[in-house]
Amino acid sequence: MTEQELLRTALILPPRARAVLCVWAAIPGLLCAPFVFWQSLIAGLCFCGLWCLLVLALRLRACSFVAALSPRSLTVQAGIAFPVMRQIPRRAVTGVQLLRTPLLWLAGASVLIVRCPGGLLVLPGVPSVQADALASILTEDAV
Repeated sequence: MTEQELLRTALILPPRARAVLCVWAAIPGLLCAPFVFWQSLIAGLCFCGLWCLLVLALRLRACSFVAALSPRSLTVQAGIAFPVMRQIPRRAVTGVQLLRTPLLWLAGASVLIVRCPGGLLVLPGVPSVQADALASILTEDAV
Protein backbone atom coordinates (compact mmCIF):
# COMPACT_ATOMS: atom_id res chain seq x y z
CA MET A 1 0.00 0.00 0.00
CA THR A 2 1.43 3.38 -0.98
CA GLU A 3 1.16 6.78 0.64
CA GLN A 4 -1.28 7.95 -2.04
CA GLU A 5 -3.60 5.03 -1.31
CA LEU A 6 -3.41 5.75 2.44
CA LEU A 7 -4.23 9.41 1.84
CA ARG A 8 -7.41 8.39 -0.01
CA THR A 9 -8.66 5.79 2.47
CA ALA A 10 -9.72 5.85 6.09
CA LEU A 11 -8.49 3.15 8.43
CA ILE A 12 -11.36 1.32 10.11
CA LEU A 13 -11.24 -1.73 12.32
CA PRO A 14 -12.29 -4.95 10.61
CA PRO A 15 -14.77 -7.22 12.44
CA ARG A 16 -12.07 -9.73 13.44
CA ALA A 17 -9.97 -6.98 15.04
CA ARG A 18 -13.00 -5.73 16.98
CA ALA A 19 -13.58 -9.29 18.19
CA VAL A 20 -9.98 -9.49 19.42
CA LEU A 21 -10.40 -6.22 21.34
CA CYS A 22 -13.57 -7.56 22.97
CA VAL A 23 -11.77 -10.78 23.98
CA TRP A 24 -8.98 -8.71 25.52
CA ALA A 25 -11.57 -6.70 27.48
CA ALA A 26 -13.46 -9.80 28.62
CA ILE A 27 -10.43 -11.65 30.04
CA PRO A 28 -9.98 -9.51 33.21
CA GLY A 29 -13.68 -9.90 33.97
CA LEU A 30 -13.47 -13.66 33.56
CA LEU A 31 -10.50 -13.76 35.91
CA CYS A 32 -12.23 -11.63 38.57
CA ALA A 33 -15.70 -13.18 38.35
CA PRO A 34 -15.00 -16.24 40.55
CA PHE A 35 -13.88 -13.99 43.41
CA VAL A 36 -17.04 -11.90 43.15
CA PHE A 37 -19.25 -15.00 42.96
CA TRP A 38 -17.48 -16.23 46.10
CA GLN A 39 -18.92 -13.21 47.95
CA SER A 40 -22.51 -13.86 46.84
CA LEU A 41 -24.49 -15.00 43.83
CA ILE A 42 -26.24 -11.63 43.41
CA ALA A 43 -22.92 -9.74 43.50
CA GLY A 44 -21.47 -12.13 40.92
CA LEU A 45 -24.44 -11.74 38.58
CA CYS A 46 -24.34 -7.94 38.91
CA PHE A 47 -20.59 -7.93 38.26
CA CYS A 48 -20.97 -10.12 35.16
CA GLY A 49 -23.79 -7.94 33.84
CA LEU A 50 -21.79 -4.74 34.33
CA TRP A 51 -18.70 -6.28 32.74
CA CYS A 52 -20.75 -7.38 29.72
CA LEU A 53 -22.03 -3.80 29.37
CA LEU A 54 -18.42 -2.57 29.51
CA VAL A 55 -17.38 -4.97 26.75
CA LEU A 56 -20.41 -3.93 24.68
CA ALA A 57 -19.47 -0.26 25.11
CA LEU A 58 -15.93 -1.07 23.94
CA ARG A 59 -17.34 -2.85 20.89
CA LEU A 60 -19.53 0.14 20.03
CA ARG A 61 -16.57 2.49 20.42
CA ALA A 62 -14.42 0.21 18.24
CA CYS A 63 -17.12 0.28 15.56
CA SER A 64 -16.90 4.08 15.48
CA PHE A 65 -13.07 4.17 15.22
CA VAL A 66 -11.72 5.95 12.12
CA ALA A 67 -8.13 7.02 11.40
CA ALA A 68 -7.16 9.15 8.42
CA LEU A 69 -3.80 10.23 7.10
CA SER A 70 -3.52 13.65 5.49
CA PRO A 71 -0.45 15.24 3.92
CA ARG A 72 0.23 17.09 7.19
CA SER A 73 -1.28 15.05 10.02
CA LEU A 74 -2.68 11.79 11.34
CA THR A 75 -6.25 12.18 12.62
CA VAL A 76 -8.04 9.62 14.78
CA GLN A 77 -11.72 9.84 15.70
CA ALA A 78 -13.67 7.50 17.98
CA GLY A 79 -16.83 7.62 20.02
CA ILE A 80 -20.57 7.59 19.52
CA ALA A 81 -22.21 9.71 22.23
CA PHE A 82 -19.05 11.71 22.94
CA PRO A 83 -16.85 11.66 19.83
CA VAL A 84 -13.20 12.38 20.49
CA MET A 85 -10.77 13.50 17.80
CA ARG A 86 -6.98 13.45 18.12
CA GLN A 87 -4.71 15.02 15.54
CA ILE A 88 -0.94 14.58 15.43
CA PRO A 89 1.17 16.52 12.94
CA ARG A 90 3.27 14.13 10.85
CA ARG A 91 6.44 16.13 11.50
CA ALA A 92 5.91 15.74 15.28
CA VAL A 93 6.03 11.92 15.20
CA THR A 94 9.16 10.71 16.99
CA GLY A 95 8.61 6.98 16.89
CA VAL A 96 6.33 4.22 15.65
CA GLN A 97 5.98 0.66 16.96
CA LEU A 98 3.98 -2.27 15.63
CA LEU A 99 2.68 -4.91 17.99
CA ARG A 100 1.30 -8.22 16.79
CA THR A 101 0.09 -10.80 19.26
CA PRO A 102 -0.75 -14.30 18.00
CA LEU A 103 -4.46 -13.51 18.25
CA LEU A 104 -4.03 -10.30 16.27
CA TRP A 105 -1.90 -12.15 13.72
CA LEU A 106 -4.75 -14.62 13.16
CA ALA A 107 -7.15 -11.70 12.74
CA GLY A 108 -4.79 -9.99 10.27
CA ALA A 109 -4.43 -6.90 12.44
CA SER A 110 -1.80 -5.01 14.43
CA VAL A 111 -1.58 -2.49 17.22
CA LEU A 112 0.18 0.65 16.02
CA ILE A 113 1.79 2.86 18.70
CA VAL A 114 2.68 6.37 17.56
CA ARG A 115 4.90 8.50 19.80
CA CYS A 116 5.12 12.27 19.70
CA PRO A 117 6.29 14.92 22.17
CA GLY A 118 3.81 14.98 25.02
CA GLY A 119 1.65 12.17 23.71
CA LEU A 120 1.22 8.56 22.82
CA LEU A 121 -1.39 7.37 20.35
CA VAL A 122 -2.43 3.71 20.39
CA LEU A 123 -4.27 2.48 17.30
CA PRO A 124 -5.62 -0.98 18.16
CA GLY A 125 -6.68 -3.52 15.54
CA VAL A 126 -5.52 -1.73 12.39
CA PRO A 127 -5.31 -4.10 9.40
CA SER A 128 -1.72 -5.33 9.06
CA VAL A 129 -1.16 -4.14 5.49
CA GLN A 130 -2.32 -0.64 6.33
CA ALA A 131 -0.43 -0.62 9.64
CA ASP A 132 2.84 -1.57 7.92
CA ALA A 133 2.39 1.13 5.29
CA LEU A 134 1.41 3.76 7.86
CA ALA A 135 4.37 2.86 10.09
CA SER A 136 6.84 3.15 7.20
CA ILE A 137 5.37 6.50 6.08
CA LEU A 138 5.40 7.98 9.59
CA THR A 139 8.95 6.77 10.32
CA GLU A 140 10.05 8.19 6.98
CA ASP A 141 8.69 11.57 8.07
CA ALA A 142 10.34 11.23 11.51
CA VAL A 143 13.83 10.81 10.04
